[in-house]
Amino acid sequence: MHRATTDEPGAAAPAAAGTDIRGKGQSPPPTLVRRCWSVLGVAVILAAGAACTRVHAADAPPAAPSPQQQLLNALAAVVAKQPRHVGALYVAARTAASMGDEAAAIQWLDRLADIGMDDELDPDDFGAFADTPAYRARAARFAAKAPPIGSPLRERETKCAGLLPEGTAWDAKRSELLVSSGRRRTVVAVDANGRCRDVVPPRDGGLLAVLGMTVDPAADALWVASTAAPFMIDRRPEEAGRAMLARIDLARGGVSHVYPLPEPGMLNDLALAADGSVYVTESQGGTVWSLRAGATALARVLPPATFESPNGIVWLAPSHLLVADFDGLALVSLPDAAGAAPRVRRLATPGDVYLGGIDGLARSERGVIGIQNLVGRTRVWFLAIDLAHARVSHAEVILRGHADFRNPTTGVVIGDRLVFVADTKLQAPTGQGEVTPLPAGRTGHRVLEVRVR
Repeated sequence: MHRATTDEPGAAAPAAAGTDIRGKGQSPPPTLVRRCWSVLGVAVILAAGAACTRVHAADAPPAAPSPQQQLLNALAAVVAKQPRHVGALYVAARTAASMGDEAAAIQWLDRLADIGMDDELDPDDFGAFADTPAYRARAARFAAKAPPIGSPLRERETKCAGLLPEGTAWDAKRSELLVSSGRRRTVVAVDANGRCRDVVPPRDGGLLAVLGMTVDPAADALWVASTAAPFMIDRRPEEAGRAMLARIDLARGGVSHVYPLPEPGMLNDLALAADGSVYVTESQGGTVWSLRAGATALARVLPPATFESPNGIVWLAPSHLLVADFDGLALVSLPDAAGAAPRVRRLATPGDVYLGGIDGLARSERGVIGIQNLVGRTRVWFLAIDLAHARVSHAEVILRGHADFRNPTTGVVIGDRLVFVADTKLQAPTGQGEVTPLPAGRTGHRVLEVRVR
């Protein structure tokens, strides 16, 4: 297995362990990158796609470079400061490919190979360029250096489709896996045989595309992050830019409370704290919001642009949040005193391994599990977190190169297993809330179970 630890022979010492993000004397990565990295279950949507064109077309003056070129320029600036930024190099390559600039895509991929990215390329990321001899030759070289790692303990297939799934959670009381549906604006419960049922009616309580989720077993409730998306059914123009945190009563099967985001944004993933407070990442604004126990409205925890496209988030006792973004992992230490500011520190990694672009984070008994899908064909990591020194003390790939991987996003730890949907991109949106048909012979999505620590 691929392992990296801070004390392994030859591993680079983790530089600037626990560095405060706002104390490095460097400006944050360009806002353009943050606004164009939106994980909405179907894919990681970057400025290489039409979504970013929609975001920026109204802002750009007539003579301005295209949104794709703006993003490529921004990524080049990131790489100039951080030459080993795997995420920036990979996204630059796919952006150049989307622009039809094969020569530039080749140059970016060759730079990526030089720094040793240890995963396969994902052909879905490179469009028509993936059909060229130049791409295939480079893809073969990346694949040769990244043989499969690990194997699932169990694989099964759901008997439902058309979801465009994103989040997962576990309802222990009913022994059901919960899967959010970005397209159908609901949550689906999947039993041990793959049979599906709607937990709530589509659009109940004004639900938008449902993304991250977590169960509060003590309250028999499900918390969900819900954000307007172009592929959801029954989309109305006035819903654009809206997002909400919603509480679902699992016994009743309905939304019981809705907490709207008070400004345009994208609520993405969430974590439940020991006191019942809920924390949710806002990917477009680069921050985290909270609904404190007993509160009636969302409150911003950190200033805008604290993070670059924050996504996965998990609660770590006694008073920490671990947040994943484009650059890596950050530890947010919440203050005891009212009115005090949280402390945000970027986590050093063993051997300087790139842990940016992690979509979902989940706690296990001995550490944290991360599903990294921004670069390559996805890797599932086991991560040991050293809270005292704000560092990742051990990072190990436990699953890589599985045949069913098509942009897995988030997973849930059930006992000693991580359970997740392997192929959120099994179907693609075609407009007006519709999706492509299932592949021949398929009844739904593949769900994998992997042993974790």
